[in-house]
Parts: sequence; C-alpha cells; structure tokens
Amino acid sequence: MSRAFFIILAFAVLQGCATSREIFLADGTKGHNINCSGAGMNYSNCLEKAGEICGARGYQILNQQGEVVPFSTAIREFGSTMRSPSIGYLVQSGSVITRNLFIKCK
Repeated sequence: MSRAFFIILAFAVLQGCATSREIFLADGTKGHNINCSGAGMNYSNCLEKAGEICGARGYQILNQQGEVVPFSTAIREFGSTMRSPSIGYLVQSGSVITRNLFIKCK
C-alpha cells in the first residue's frame, strides 16, 4: 500500500511543472521532448518551458501529442506485482492525461 502512495505522490509532484529531455531528431540535430502531463497542466505549460529552453532564439514545434489514458492502464506500466489485500491487483478509477510537445530551437 505504501508503494501505491508514493506513486500517487510522484504524479502529484510532477503536475507542478513541465519537464524536458534532450532528444536527437531524424536529421541528427538536437531537439527537446517537453512533457506537461497531468490534470493541473495544459499545453501553455509546455510552451512556457520551450521558451525557457530556447530563449530569444525561438523554437519550431515539430509535433504535439496528447491523450487521456485510463488510470488502470497507466498503473500497469509500474508492474503487475502491486497487490491490494482486498481485491488482488490495485485498481483505481479516473484517468491520466498525457501531453508532449516536440520542439527544435532555431
């Protein structure tokens, strides 16, 4: 049960700010994958992070992805070994909203 608490806590903490990671694009140049997933965020958080990364140079949006994933599907990513004493496997209702913005600085 404590493991499930920490997973939920991690989701809550990550909802506070967009995160990014550097990626290599098909042409070999560097780009960024900006993640602004969660109910408390939207694409404006991704755009703000893109502005922080690229600064005055500006950026080009290469791709924008987003979907609503049922929480029971998203939790399976963490492994099927999480058990609840009363119902077998951990089952939660609700959904997880994912948003990704792929950019390239100019």
